Amino acid sequence: MAMKKSSPVMDGTAPTTAKLLRMLETSPRQFREQQLGEKNDPAFHEYLNKLMEKQEFYAPDLIVGACISKTYAYQFINGERLPGRDIILRIGLTMKLNLDEVQRLLTLAGKSVLYPRIRRDAAVLYRIKKKMTLDETNSFLEDLGEEPLL
Repeated sequence: MAMKKSSPVMDGTAPTTAKLLRMLETSPRQFREQQLGEKNDPAFHEYLNKLMEKQEFYAPDLIVGACISKTYAYQFINGERLPGRDIILRIGLTMKLNLDEVQRLLTLAGKSVLYPRIRRDAAVLYRIKKKMTLDETNSFLEDLGEEPLL
C-alpha cells in the first residue's frame, strides 16, 4: 500500500486563517516574503523598464500609445509613484504584453489582477490574449456597456 504524503493542512501544522490575517495586518512585507514568496520581486518600474527594453519600446511611444500624460508617465517609469490599474491595462495593451506580463505588472503595483468572473476584467483579458489594440478594446468594452479604459 502506497504511503500518502501529509500536507500541512491535514497534519495541523498550517497556520490558521486568523493567524495569517494577524500576520498580514502586523507585518505586510514579512507576510509577503514568508507566505507568498515575493522576496526577490523587482519594483514595478524596474519590471516595466525591463519589458520596455526587451521590446525596444520607448517612453514617448508609451505616452502617446497609452494616452498618458508625460509627467505622470515619467513618475512611474522612474519609480516615483505607481500607476492606477486602468493605466497598467492601457500599458499592457499598448505594448502588446502577454497576460502573464500584465498580471505581473498589476501585482507589482499592488493592484488586483484581472479576474475572469468580473465581466469587465474578462473582456480585457480576452482582448489582451487576442493582442488587440487599446482602441479596439475600448470599443469592445463600450459595446458591452462596460467602462472603457480611457
